[in-house]
Amino acid sequence: MGSQHADPALTVRPPKEIQSAAKAVLDARGREMRAFVTACLAAVAAEPDEVLAMLASHWPAPKPRGRPRGAGRRE
Repeated sequence: MGSQHADPALTVRPPKEIQSAAKAVLDARGREMRAFVTACLAAVAAEPDEVLAMLASHWPAPKPRGRPRGAGRRE
């Protein structure tokens, strides 16, 4: 059985401090987080070089994927 939703899910877990601060700013302006993320994705799809350049100083460092080195190793 296929998904009942028209659009695929997107799960992100930004740091709590960033999410809280952004939510406060958006709430104060009558905006919601879901719509903001959708607007950002639409903007980068429409004007990738400009939007990515604007965000460059805010870009988070890459997070390591998978298990940490040595995890699960028995000594």
